[in-house]
Amino acid sequence: MGMIFSRLVDLTRPMYPGQPKFPTDPDMSVSVLHPAGPDGFEVLSYRLVGPWGTHVDAPGHAVPGARTLAEITPSELILPLAVIPLVDAPSLTAAHVLAWEREHGPVPAGGFVALHTGWADHTSPDTPGWALDAVELLHARGVRAIGHDTLNTDPGPLTASDQYPAQRFWLSHDHWQVEFLTHLDQVPATGATMWVSWPVPAGGSSFPARALAVLP
Repeated sequence: MGMIFSRLVDLTRPMYPGQPKFPTDPDMSVSVLHPAGPDGFEVLSYRLVGPWGTHVDAPGHAVPGARTLAEITPSELILPLAVIPLVDAPSLTAAHVLAWEREHGPVPAGGFVALHTGWADHTSPDTPGWALDAVELLHARGVRAIGHDTLNTDPGPLTASDQYPAQRFWLSHDHWQVEFLTHLDQVPATGATMWVSWPVPAGGSSFPARALAVLP
């Protein structure tokens, strides 16, 4: 029997060379090793860094010896989803989370919380992000994973000066995250379920991922 749901929202951005990326990462490249045809099948070679496009970061991305992508259990990949918007502010703070909870109820313990900024210019130094006190609050609430539609967890002014307090706190507390999500505007604040999947590179800590919101 198939699962009953009203709609799926794909939160994943297609991967392509030249897309927005972390400034110090090399670009993606794609080459054809063999074309499709009567004598064979298409084989493409992809060269890319692990944190490319919509991707997952495991705790080991920040902490040596912490969990890798292979060590994140399948039971963690399907989680209740909450979406918190950020409007006209440089970062989502604990006060924003508390205001959201007064309207929608507590963020789901053991769930996934996504930050929807709607930010389009990912090369801007003013990109918004998570404030440290917000992820500290989500950790205290028992949230399992977070995500955002920006390239970085922390706001642009911090990452530009090589400071990552929110990301380091989150990953160092055995959580994981998905970066560079899209279509969060099509997902309700509560009631949806997040599905995330990725290949399992040996020892890898970041890799492109597929993220779906399942609407009831």
